[in-house]
Amino acid sequence: MHYFITSQENPTPSAIEIAQMQRVHLFKSFDEEAKIIEVEYNLWHDDAQRSLKSSKYVINMFQYYQKLDLKTEVSNDDELIERILHSSNYEVKDKVAYRDGKRRLQIVLRENRLYSANYYDRWGFLDRVDFYDDGCVAYSEFYEDKSRLVMRQYYDNAGKAKIMMHYRGSDDNQPVLTLIQLNESNNWRDFDTLAEFRAYFLDEICQNDTHAVLYADRSDYTLDAFRLMHEKCPRYMIFHSALTTDGQVNGEVFDIYQRIGAMLKNGSLTGLISSTDAEADDAANLFDTDHSYAIPVTFTKNNIVQVPFSERKPYSLIAVARLDAVKRLDQIINAVVKLHDKFSELTLSFYGYGDAQTEPKLRNLVKQLGAASYILFSGYKQDLTEVYNHAWLEVLTSKYEGFAMALLEAQEHGCPAVSYDINYGPSEIISNGYNVRLIQSGNEVELIEMLDFLLGNPEVIEEYSKNAYESKWKYSFDNVANAWHSFLKSEKIL
Repeated sequence: MHYFITSQENPTPSAIEIAQMQRVHLFKSFDEEAKIIEVEYNLWHDDAQRSLKSSKYVINMFQYYQKLDLKTEVSNDDELIERILHSSNYEVKDKVAYRDGKRRLQIVLRENRLYSANYYDRWGFLDRVDFYDDGCVAYSEFYEDKSRLVMRQYYDNAGKAKIMMHYRGSDDNQPVLTLIQLNESNNWRDFDTLAEFRAYFLDEICQNDTHAVLYADRSDYTLDAFRLMHEKCPRYMIFHSALTTDGQVNGEVFDIYQRIGAMLKNGSLTGLISSTDAEADDAANLFDTDHSYAIPVTFTKNNIVQVPFSERKPYSLIAVARLDAVKRLDQIINAVVKLHDKFSELTLSFYGYGDAQTEPKLRNLVKQLGAASYILFSGYKQDLTEVYNHAWLEVLTSKYEGFAMALLEAQEHGCPAVSYDINYGPSEIISNGYNVRLIQSGNEVELIEMLDFLLGNPEVIEEYSKNAYESKWKYSFDNVANAWHSFLKSEKIL
């Protein structure tokens, strides 16, 4: 069995979790079973698995030990809420229980399901919160008088403590995890760190499945655990980003990756998988290994309907990216504002999550430039089919990428691109002058000039659109499945 490891799936899934689920289907095409492992407790699993259609394929590390009998029927919650609220002689009103006029217990709902029961002491301090998952109490958090977490306790199906996490306060009153305890057969096993706990769990997976192969899709949650494991099963690191902080091969290697060379040498890591040939070559040289492979992170669909160029919205630009500093989205904003006087119909729409620092800055920039009527923040959208089908151009200005998945998605929908020529992805996904225009990274003057040329010559964009539809076959399901199959044969896993 192949196991793809992540933190947790999300109802608005990231590119990594989407890629994992696609990989499950790729492996099924050549009769290899695969599962997705979550190493964090996931209270959002119902929505996430519904979104990703992954319910049959997910193993959650905490549920692996807790084995909760989850109940999907909402009606079960009503009875449970009544039982919780009336377990004492407190006065109950609107899902809050009072003693002598003071709040002592409050029920919190989320999407009409019981989410938590919050318990308060006589002084009004929050002492304990019980978190519920599909009608079962999943875990409790206990707090001291400064609202600092001191313990998190996970339960089995009988309501007994199965996992306990103990915290102490740092100098700034932030909780620091100092001890994890796992109850197995009425004996408590201790772990000092989450990495130790995860390593123990992954060792169990490998003990119970002698053909297990592990893949780390999130290095910060997995590499330390790989390093501490005892079982000798194959373990691979899958890169979803550049290797260095500036995307250049001679740049500073990200901290989390700096131990990879030693892990490859001592056997705690077997090999590396990148999404592009260029990154696979750079990784092989950087970490001195012959086990570095290039396998695209995603594949294109076969049933894409080609949209006539006449149905696309004239002068519409899109940028599909996290609103993050590394994406340099301010450069697109500045370019569009400078071109708007010449092309009055010009619009720009951003699609993607925003972070707490970058999104407010970008919104403020648009406001300061008086561009809010034609530069729009459209948020995260899981299905971008209609967006790609009706845009004239996609623009990519990142400092670096692991693959630039949005660029490939745009190509399969016939949406050409203007992209900085960066590591990694653009120069492999697209062909300069055929279905895209590649320009020097960070060159804002060239970006403006190229957009000016294309917007002034829509017949060129139309030709690029036709070519984009044709170029998608390089990343077809069959081609990517063959790449995985070849990797497994090369590594003697098949």
